[in-house]
Amino acid sequence: MDELELLVDQLRQSRKYSSICSAVVRRIAARELAAHPARKEALKATRGRLHQAGGAFLSQQPDYVGWLGLLSAAQGSAEPLRVACRTILANQSSTRERLPILDTFYRTVLAEIEPPRTILDVACGLGPLAIPWMALPADAVYYACDMYADLVAFLNRAFPLLGVRGQAWAGDVAGKSVLAADDAPELSSPVDLALVLKAIPCLELADRSAGQRVLDGLPARNVLVSFPLRSLGGAQKGMRRTYEARMDSLVKGRPWQVRRFEFPSELAFLVTR
Repeated sequence: MDELELLVDQLRQSRKYSSICSAVVRRIAARELAAHPARKEALKATRGRLHQAGGAFLSQQPDYVGWLGLLSAAQGSAEPLRVACRTILANQSSTRERLPILDTFYRTVLAEIEPPRTILDVACGLGPLAIPWMALPADAVYYACDMYADLVAFLNRAFPLLGVRGQAWAGDVAGKSVLAADDAPELSSPVDLALVLKAIPCLELADRSAGQRVLDGLPARNVLVSFPLRSLGGAQKGMRRTYEARMDSLVKGRPWQVRRFEFPSELAFLVTR
């Protein structure tokens, strides 16, 4: 077994990283091993990158069983379902920050396009729990990809309780293709809407080209991209200016229409292609 496989195997044996898609662990470990030939240093660096990519955004150990119980108890009743979803969304920083604007966020950013019947949520986290606010058609199909296999299993059980047909899978969003995983769907045509919400800054921590690769490769007619306006600690740190410049560079030279939306906690761009 070579150094990379030894490193990946060591990480995968840890409870903290065992549910992360192996392709993600391997890609990040390979980059860190190239920068830090000593396995101990590469291990520490890889753990840090994996934490930045996802672990830092969870406030506590996810209670998937309890959350499914909340959704099941509220199933079929609109307001109790929203209350249950808000409770779950509060457990991840990126979705918790959106709670104060949840009633207007999707209604505002999607107002000028047809209600999407197919949605692809990239690096989704707990984002699909906002489905009750998206005003989706009854026949909508919701696809979601994330690096955590246990989260994916939860989402696949949650979709029927949320009243939509859905499919989630564990994959490496920043890798070759968001649809490269064995259990990813085979799409016969582009989806109506892809969601890349607050994901690009995380993806680019380990690979500066990841955001461009994801945005260019998405099979979608419309892409909703967003960026946080505050750090996890609550500081602004010139983030609006930084992320506006980053979005400008991501769409530069592409024949795309871009609409900009600003909320107190989030900067969003709807890209029509």
